[in-house]
Amino acid sequence: MAVKRMDTGACPICGRALSRFTTHVTLKDDTKICRDCENKLRVKYPLSYYIRSRGTKRYRKDPLQELTLMEFLAELEGVKEYVEDLREKYGFNAVYQVEDITMEPNGWFDPPLIFAKGRVVYGFFDIGDKVRVVRRGVGVDAEIKGINRQFGEEQDIIDWEHRGEPGYPCDSIVFSQKDLIVAPGDIIVK
Repeated sequence: MAVKRMDTGACPICGRALSRFTTHVTLKDDTKICRDCENKLRVKYPLSYYIRSRGTKRYRKDPLQELTLMEFLAELEGVKEYVEDLREKYGFNAVYQVEDITMEPNGWFDPPLIFAKGRVVYGFFDIGDKVRVVRRGVGVDAEIKGINRQFGEEQDIIDWEHRGEPGYPCDSIVFSQKDLIVAPGDIIVK
């Protein structure tokens, strides 16, 4: 009786075994990279989702799939400097760029829910983080009540469901605070 192997090789960067059941990205030259190595470069090559005209199905656009293994390795060497440049530019541990705002009522006596839609530039955001909403150099302290991530094929990733990570679309960061005003163009920093 022949036994079929489930592995499809190893990640050429870290050596981790890949199987049909592990999440990985396939590069332009058909090289498979594990999720951990993919996440190291995701800050420079963010995922995006789009809807084609006349449809409702969301399609994923992954710029990492346009790189070969050699290009991936070359880009990986510059990630630390890239993040340090961002850190120098903004001066914070994590930055979220607000692109759109939606507000919903939150009961009779509670402040409204504010959904700040956008993307994580770098760093990480978690529910309960104390952050600062900055507009034109002036900041207001706030607390994150929720994080809603956009999912395409990643709907099965429960661990990261409520975490804002660089390079992954973040549908919204949720606030509920009296006298908090958030507008497109603001940045949320931690």
